[in-house]
Amino acid sequence: MICKSAAEIFQCDIILKMAPFTHEDSELMKGNQLLLSPLYLTFQTQESVRRLMRKKVTAVGFEYMKDENGIFPVERIFSEIMGNSAMIVASEYLSTARNGKGVIMGSVTGISPTEVVILGSGTAAEHAARTALALGATVKVFDDSIPKLMDFQFRLGQRVFTSVFHPKALRKAMKSAEVVIGALSMNEVPKMIVPEDMVEGMKENSIIIDLNIIQGGCIETSRITNLKKPTYIEHGVIHYCVPNITSRVARTTSIAVSNILTPMLLEIGQSGGINQYVKTNRGFCEGIYVFNGVLTNQDIGEVLNIPVTDINLLMAAF
Repeated sequence: MICKSAAEIFQCDIILKMAPFTHEDSELMKGNQLLLSPLYLTFQTQESVRRLMRKKVTAVGFEYMKDENGIFPVERIFSEIMGNSAMIVASEYLSTARNGKGVIMGSVTGISPTEVVILGSGTAAEHAARTALALGATVKVFDDSIPKLMDFQFRLGQRVFTSVFHPKALRKAMKSAEVVIGALSMNEVPKMIVPEDMVEGMKENSIIIDLNIIQGGCIETSRITNLKKPTYIEHGVIHYCVPNITSRVARTTSIAVSNILTPMLLEIGQSGGINQYVKTNRGFCEGIYVFNGVLTNQDIGEVLNIPVTDINLLMAAF
C-alpha cells in the first residue's frame, strides 16, 4: 500500500525509518508499534523518548543491533558508506571550485601527496583509509588502543602510520594534514575529543569531516550542519559536519540497508511477532532501547536521566 501522508504511515504496526525518529513522529504514532530507525542519541530529548514509552512502543536503534556473529550489521554498512563518502567530500572541498586549497586528493609526480589524518580504526576509518590510499594520499591513523590499531593494519592489508592518541604526535600530524576525518566508534559517545587549539594549528583551508557528529562530534570545534549548508569555517579550517552524510548516496544506502532488514522483518512475521522473535535473537535484542514502553538502554538512561530496566527481566514476562 502506498500512503499519501505521514499521519497514515505512522498508524502502521511496523515502522521502518532511514532517518532518526523525531518528536513529531512520536506524536503521530498510535502506540503498541514496532519502530526501527537510527537513534542518534544526541538528537533525542527526554520528552520524545518518554512519549515512545507512554505509547508502549518497542523501538530498535540500527546502530545497536547485532547479528549472530556479534557484528553490528547496519552500523557496519553505514560506516562503509560514510568512510567512502568522507573522502569524496574531502576531495570536493579541497578543490578550487569549492574555495578549497586547490589541491588534488592523492599524489602527482614531483609533488608531495595529500596528507590525511583519520581518528579511529573502525569500519568507517578503514574505508576512508582504503579510498585515500587508492587515490595516492598519505594516511595517518590514530586510536586509543594498540590491539585495535593492529587489527586495523591486518584488515587494511598494508602498513600505514598508526599511533595512539599521544597529544604531541596528533598535534604534529594535524598541523601538516590537508584532511582530518573523525571516525571513532559509531555506536558509542566519543571518548576522545580533539581540542580547539589543535584545530587552530591546522593549515588554512584544510578540511575537517567529523563523522562522529551523530554522537556529538569528536572535535571541539564541530557543530551540526546539513546538506543545504554543509560547511562552515573556523580558525581558517573548513568543517563538514553533516550527520546524515550517507544521504548523499541515498539509493546505495537504502538498498544496502534493505538487504539487511528485509530478511529480519520477514523472520519477525514468521516467528509470530516481536515478543517471540527477541527470545531467540539476542543480537537483535541488543538493538532494543524501548521494549513495550520500558527504557532498556543504559546509555540513553544516563544521558536523558530516565530510569532503565534490564531487558532480560522484561522478556521473562512475555
